[in-house]
Amino acid sequence: MFKSANRPNRLLRSTVGQAGTTNKRRETRVELQKAASIVVEATGQTLSCTLRDLHSRGARLSVANPAAVPDEFVLTSRQEGIETRARVAWRRSNEIGVRFIKY
Repeated sequence: MFKSANRPNRLLRSTVGQAGTTNKRRETRVELQKAASIVVEATGQTLSCTLRDLHSRGARLSVANPAAVPDEFVLTSRQEGIETRARVAWRRSNEIGVRFIKY
């Protein structure tokens, strides 16, 4: 795409996010704040979490202790009608990113 030196590139400005970064994601994420549960299949233990972002292939979850979450588990949310196997993709201070696993 070419732009004139005299005119600013309106397309570029419209794709820049509030923090000044471009959204390069393949899918739009739905921002949420809904209660969800992490079910550890091996023990039956349930951990509470908050569903923050959701898209067709994964989600971002807020958890009290990311280290306590196993690498794979079942994610459930009655409010969103979700019950699916998930695998941890990343861990940060009190959040984890998960990818959904097809049965």
